[in-house]
Amino acid sequence: MPQQRILIVDDETGFLLALRKILQSAEVQVDTAETFEAAMELLDRHAYSVVIADIRLTVSFREEGFEILRHVKTHDPHTRVIILTAYGQADMIKKALALGADLFIEKPAPPRVLQEALKGYGVEC
Repeated sequence: MPQQRILIVDDETGFLLALRKILQSAEVQVDTAETFEAAMELLDRHAYSVVIADIRLTVSFREEGFEILRHVKTHDPHTRVIILTAYGQADMIKKALALGADLFIEKPAPPRVLQEALKGYGVEC
């Protein structure tokens, strides 16, 4: 079975390291990016089964996660996108789903919630 690849985009280094440790396995390669630019570079170099992105990656309250979502759905509409964020207001959820997000999860979420979602997309962690 070929190795699957996940990209996690979040500005919190500790969070990225923890998720990588939980989700990476012999069957799943986990890449991480702390910035919008790093995420876009990885998206241009690799194909991903799933992209997990926070909405806000800077303190200026921009919504880079939505730009990542747009990019993924435009360039590879079969890639699943999970928005994992602490900004779970109703308007954010509606916008994410309208842009094509497959799932919206509010932080903090237990790792098993994310693992179950990935399992539903055929990614066994």
